[in-house]
Amino acid sequence: MTAPAPQSYDLFIVRSGGKRHLWRNPNAGVTVTDAGRDSRLSWRIGGREESRLWTDIVALTLSSATTGKNAVNHCRIDFRDGGWLLVTAADASGLFDARRGPTYRAFVQALHARLAQAPAGTIRFNAGISGGRYKAMQISVTIAALFFVALPIGLLLVVRDLRALGVLAAGAALVWPFWKVLANNRPRSYDPRQPPDELIG
Repeated sequence: MTAPAPQSYDLFIVRSGGKRHLWRNPNAGVTVTDAGRDSRLSWRIGGREESRLWTDIVALTLSSATTGKNAVNHCRIDFRDGGWLLVTAADASGLFDARRGPTYRAFVQALHARLAQAPAGTIRFNAGISGGRYKAMQISVTIAALFFVALPIGLLLVVRDLRALGVLAAGAALVWPFWKVLANNRPRSYDPRQPPDELIG
C-alpha cells in the first residue's frame, strides 16, 4: 500500500533557540509526512531544512492569544530533548490572518490524526495556557470587566444619564475578546481524536 504524499502547510513557525519576537517572521512552511516508522515533521529555519520523527514528540499544546478583536491560534510541539516548535495561524507580523485559518486547521487535524496512533500515554495533549498565566489573566480580565462594564452600569443606575450606555457598549466590546480567549484557554488535557474546536480555527 502506497504511503500518503507529504502534506505541506504555509504557516509561520518559531522554534526553541530562535527569536520569539520578530518584526517580521521570515520562517514559514511545515510538512507532515506519514511514512510508517519514518513518519516525521519537517520545516525550514533560515533556509535550512530540519525535521523530527513522530517518536521524538512528547507533548502538544493548543492555545490562542488575542490581537484585539480576533484571536490567533498556536500549536506548540515539544520534543524529547527539550526543544520545541511553535506553529501559528498568524501572519508574518504575528497578527490575525483570516486567510491562514483553514490552512492552520488542516495542519492541526493532520497532525492529530497521526499522533493519535501513538501508544497511550506517550504524548501529552494539552489545551490552554499554564495555570499561573491563567490565574493572572483571570484577575486582569475581571478588573477590566469591573472598570469598563460594571462601572458604567452603576453610573447609569445612579445618575440616569443615557450617555453611560455608550460607555457601556464600548467597554463590553473591549472586554469581550479577552473574556472569550480566557474561556478558550482554560488549562486542560484532551483526547487527540477530538481536539478542542475553539483552538483550531
